[in-house]
Amino acid sequence: MTAEKLTQRLHDSASELRQIGNSRGLITSISLHLDCISELEKFDEIANNLTATCDLVAVREDARHLLHNLPLIANSSTNLVDYHGTKIPFSNARLLGFQGYLSMTWAICDSITTAISPLICTGTTCKDRTNPPQLLTHFLKSTKDSTYYSAYFLKLNYGWPIGVSYVIRNHFFHDGALWQGEDFFAGKRVEDKFEISQKGWTFLLDQMQKKHNLEINQHRLSDSWPWHQDNLLKLLELCNDEIDEALSCLVGWSVGMATLQARYLLERDFSAEPPPPTSL
Repeated sequence: MTAEKLTQRLHDSASELRQIGNSRGLITSISLHLDCISELEKFDEIANNLTATCDLVAVREDARHLLHNLPLIANSSTNLVDYHGTKIPFSNARLLGFQGYLSMTWAICDSITTAISPLICTGTTCKDRTNPPQLLTHFLKSTKDSTYYSAYFLKLNYGWPIGVSYVIRNHFFHDGALWQGEDFFAGKRVEDKFEISQKGWTFLLDQMQKKHNLEINQHRLSDSWPWHQDNLLKLLELCNDEIDEALSCLVGWSVGMATLQARYLLERDFSAEPPPPTSL
């Protein structure tokens, strides 16, 4: 249900941002600095970017459903799959499927963090177009790019599942799910489904602890690590549910803080507005 919750949070937050623009239009004489007014006008653009991201959530869910069905439509005798009209090995279709799922997962993350960066990141970070703010690098691993509590709360409560998804995403994108000549999966046959190999599991843990400095207890799940070593899809679904919740928090915090700032700034000009005429 976290996909629906994230989509709703994006729509609600976009609505809150647009309300600031609407309320500003009700003021006949505004005392705010012109540059400040210009920044408030950008709230509509941020709102549009947030609502547009909802389409990416739907695409990601389609990619997930395709992976769920993959073993069901594969021929266990030939280990072939009808992939858009072409017969290809199950292992090839599996790799392509996970690359699509992971791609959309992190496209959503990047779209959201880039959109809200002016609301919650430092000026240097949100204006650096050569290195747009990213969920793991700027909000978890860094303490100088966003507000203190945002990074602190996200890392302690969601750091491990976010890191797991990120490491797997990079491994599938940059290495083709191969490490030292070994596949991330336990086998290439249909019956092997999405089971992770011991070599793949070792790679994942090594990257998490040495490269990203994340700790196993940085999550809110009732089950202790490891999770779903026998099924990569279930592991990623679990991690992505946590990512969705983390993004929902981040969007809510940033938009809530920014809209509150705007309301307090506009308070003086609203109080100076003449009351509406009363009918006799």
